[in-house]
Amino acid sequence: MDCRNISITKAGILAWVALVSLFLLVGCTPPIMDSALTPRMAIHGNQPPDAPGDVLGQLAAVTVLYYGFDQKLHQGQVVVHSELAQDIRDVFTLIRQTHFPIESALPIAHPLIQAKGPFGVSPDTNNSSGFVWRPLVGMRWVSLHALGLAIDINPRLNPFYKHGKVLPPGASYDPAKPGTLTSQSSVVKAFKRLGWEWGGTWPAGDQTDYMHFQKIPPSLAQWVKGYRS
Repeated sequence: MDCRNISITKAGILAWVALVSLFLLVGCTPPIMDSALTPRMAIHGNQPPDAPGDVLGQLAAVTVLYYGFDQKLHQGQVVVHSELAQDIRDVFTLIRQTHFPIESALPIAHPLIQAKGPFGVSPDTNNSSGFVWRPLVGMRWVSLHALGLAIDINPRLNPFYKHGKVLPPGASYDPAKPGTLTSQSSVVKAFKRLGWEWGGTWPAGDQTDYMHFQKIPPSLAQWVKGYRS
């Protein structure tokens, strides 16, 4: 069996032991464990005191498989709004099948991320992640990340540019490097097919955010407006 075709079901957030057993059963090497937090810990753990329960209660911890830059299979987790959970499963299935490399996919609550800054918020990271309760860069209202409606992929390879500012600090954009997103990337095309907006095509005069994808389902438009008006 081709190990790239092993899937994690929706209910599937397979327990680690069951996942290892599945890989061994079909003759595959089990993935390297990057993150296996309980859903409650991944969503509610180590959050700032002002993170609203209304938001936390609508999030889902999605277990994902991906190949790292070591060319080995890894397991991580992405926390997003529950309405976008299947989209993330679908895109990460493509990421795994095409061996698009991911540095790591750890929730903001993960101890390794928490060590980087207060409540895990730090611009200096190459971690791919979704939910983080924080304001929009340079603004007073919250980012779509704070509502679980955005994800960043390999930030150090796909940086944010605005008026001469670059995040992560010292990062540069080289489309030739593995793990970099371009308009022709299968990952970008997959997100767009699912209705996501890519920050890499935002007007260059304002800002460009190569790492960033976002989506507001119509059913959540009014809810989002309540946090961003």
